[in-house]
Amino acid sequence: MTFTARYPGHCHADCGDTIEPGDTVEYVDDQLVHEGYTPAPVVERAPRPICLECFTETAVNGACSCAS
Repeated sequence: MTFTARYPGHCHADCGDTIEPGDTVEYVDDQLVHEGYTPAPVVERAPRPICLECFTETAVNGACSCAS
């Protein structure tokens, strides 16, 4: 169901435009997009290794929460 936007906002599609008051918009999968567009796919990242001492996910540089 489409409707006219009353407030500015961010379009969750790959159109690159912002939503301006007066634009025709709709909700697709709970994300606001311009009429006729679909939301951009969510890119999931692969999990990083877990430190066996402090049980936290290691950072990209290999650091964790250990004091050592």
